[in-house]
Amino acid sequence: MKKNFSPVAICAADDQRKAAFATFNRGVNLDNAKAILEVMKSKGYKDAETIQVMPAEKAVEKGDVELTDINGNPIDVANAKEYYLVLDGQHRTIAVAMYNSWAEAEEKEPLTLPAVIVELKDDESVVEYINEINITKKEWVISDYVRGAFNVNPDDEFLRCFNHYIKSDVNKNGAPLSTLCLIFCGKSTAIAKKDFSQLCSGITEKGRPNVRKPIIPSHNLENGKRFIDLCLSKGFKMQEIAKRYLITEFNDIKMKTGNVEAAFKVFEAITPNDKAAMYNAKEKIDEGFIIEQFKKINKRLSREKTVISNAA
Repeated sequence: MKKNFSPVAICAADDQRKAAFATFNRGVNLDNAKAILEVMKSKGYKDAETIQVMPAEKAVEKGDVELTDINGNPIDVANAKEYYLVLDGQHRTIAVAMYNSWAEAEEKEPLTLPAVIVELKDDESVVEYINEINITKKEWVISDYVRGAFNVNPDDEFLRCFNHYIKSDVNKNGAPLSTLCLIFCGKSTAIAKKDFSQLCSGITEKGRPNVRKPIIPSHNLENGKRFIDLCLSKGFKMQEIAKRYLITEFNDIKMKTGNVEAAFKVFEAITPNDKAAMYNAKEKIDEGFIIEQFKKINKRLSREKTVISNAA
């Protein structure tokens, strides 16, 4: 983690020290730290949001722990008393460092990081303690952020819809975020995890101060639900709809014709034989077979249109 982060002052038990990290501890996900940073910018820092630390000189007593500063530089044992080892709260520590760089540019006061000191058991090592935290602490996945955003904004129909359809531990037949974005927004990257993280904190806009826009993207819930219901009525399972193959064909037709009703007409024309032709020998829905079968459906509809036109 060779970065040029601003110093972070950690306050614990009326003592203030710099931040230290154990070299063996898991790396920091900068996207997570940036999400915390955005909340700090809008709401400041709550004193109750403490991290867990221990005096660095105690951490190195047995000689089995090597420490670095916030920028990855080794800390000499002789200087250990200047530091607190961060046991739990690495992402929050990095977020405060990034905040302090931002605050300096904005001529705002830097933040200090509140902490509680952990007392290890007599026979417990620093490595054991940190490993237990890493094993038992579950990082939020996208479905957690979607649920959290909906809980904060329970009247928002977009969030209600995504919370209903997102794949999660309790909805294993749901769809990934990228597929839902294609279905309801027409673009796989219409909204991201970091956007839901901000919505969880009550933030509804993003962008530069003079160019703000809503976090929730342009969408059409009615057409999205209609697409899902139509596919289900044709016998496709939700986990097959979640694979993006069908919505990709739907969006391609809509884009080429400039008419969403034209795309619905093609999907309404799917017969049981058409559907059966979209599966491979292992009875799995197949992207290549889907593409070929929709070409045949479109040709069939074109012929029918020509026959009707000639008859008229």
